[in-house]
Amino acid sequence: MVGTALLGLALVGCSQDSYPEVPGLLCVFGTTGMGLGEFSYPRAAALEADGALLVVDKSARIQRFTPDGAAVAAWRMPDHEAGKPTGLGVGPDGRVYVADTHYSRVLVFSREGQEVLRFGRRGEGPGDFVLPTDVAVARDGTIYVGEYSGFDRISRFTPDGRFELSFGGREAGDARLQRPQGLLLDADGTLWVADACNHRVCHFAADGTLLGTWGREGTGAGELRFPYGLDWLSDGTLVVVEYGNNRVQRFARDGRSLGTWGAAGRKPGQLAYPWAVVVAPGDRMYVIDSGNNRVQVVDARHAGVWRTP
Repeated sequence: MVGTALLGLALVGCSQDSYPEVPGLLCVFGTTGMGLGEFSYPRAAALEADGALLVVDKSARIQRFTPDGAAVAAWRMPDHEAGKPTGLGVGPDGRVYVADTHYSRVLVFSREGQEVLRFGRRGEGPGDFVLPTDVAVARDGTIYVGEYSGFDRISRFTPDGRFELSFGGREAGDARLQRPQGLLLDADGTLWVADACNHRVCHFAADGTLLGTWGREGTGAGELRFPYGLDWLSDGTLVVVEYGNNRVQRFARDGRSLGTWGAAGRKPGQLAYPWAVVVAPGDRMYVIDSGNNRVQVVDARHAGVWRTP
């Protein structure tokens, strides 16, 4: 089975307009709709090796954008009546991994949108899912999948989709997760998790050993409200997008807050229930502004971007 492919000419994304009133904001692209370059509540994103940005929205449609926001291709998941996938990943071989949330599985596509692998089914056993949230793929092809709704855990799979182990579930004590919405691999093979409903970030070894946590619920510096996604800046600091606080917060690895970007609203530089953040080379930060059906692009290198909460 394949996804429904839609290919076309590049549609202009970012305009050349500047936003001097919003420090670091480079451009904004996307609007409400079902056409190429339009969104129906975008909820996850991932970068490809050539710098292209993939975005999946609530209609189960994946779109590819050039680095400056021009839409160049799209395809739809093979089953989309339930829709609502919430996670995307790109493997070292360029394959695209989708947390097909409401179908309780992971689907893997070629770069052209051809389905090449699927694994998982609805259930409670090893390798089963209820609602998978996100997918992260290690350099060796190992696959990590987050899950919530009663079985809040992370499962690890071989490159061909065979179950290996799970961690963070009901019996995990201090490591027990509540909606692990975003997964991020480190250079050393460890895993960082946006533990959304615990309002914290967790750090795990590849075998599921808890290495540390930081964050608590709130609106102040170092506090979080429903962190949904995270990525690295080039200096090794983390950016975490907060669905509940309508902002992106930057952290040192030990959890010290280094400032925030964004605030609730509809104007450029403001956010409405953002779900994801991904960082391209040069610290070009793409913020998936879900409630506004758009993507905002920020140059995260400028100190003026980050303000004290």
